[in-house]
Amino acid sequence: MTKNNFLKELENSGADSDIIAYYDELILDRIESGESEESVIASYDIRKIVRALEFESAKKELDVQTNGKKGRGWWIVVLALFSAPVTVPLAISLLAILFSFIVVAFSLVVGAIGGLVMGGIGIVQMIIIGESVQFILFTSGIYLIVLCIVCYVGVWIAKGLVALYRWMLVKFFKVSRRRRVV
Repeated sequence: MTKNNFLKELENSGADSDIIAYYDELILDRIESGESEESVIASYDIRKIVRALEFESAKKELDVQTNGKKGRGWWIVVLALFSAPVTVPLAISLLAILFSFIVVAFSLVVGAIGGLVMGGIGIVQMIIIGESVQFILFTSGIYLIVLCIVCYVGVWIAKGLVALYRWMLVKFFKVSRRRRVV
């Protein structure tokens, strides 16, 4: 490909006259420095040049659409700096509350498992000792009723804590109620 063909292809791809003049001078400079015209033309990829030109034109178009409103986000940085003494402790306290939710749920599960194991061991011990069957059935029934009440109260407390957490997200962080927060 010759220099004229390269420049014509560049012009057909939508490059303006300044870009064509730039590449014309660039090719001439490299030819004057001793390189052959074919090797100079082969070193340029017309597709990469066209993509770069398209990117630059899109960038210019975006600047025109936004009216050059660059650098107006500085107030967000200032606001973040001034609100840090309030927002950082608030974020830490929210994380602590979330961690306490997890600890409460874990302790309820572990307590229920431990209660079942201890109840089972107690029943086995009563059978080994030879207590009457009525006493064993009565105590295991009481145990199961208490376990159900504890589980119900635990679920009720967990629902309340989740509702509190959702309320805090909506009030303090303006998270939409349509989002699912669990």
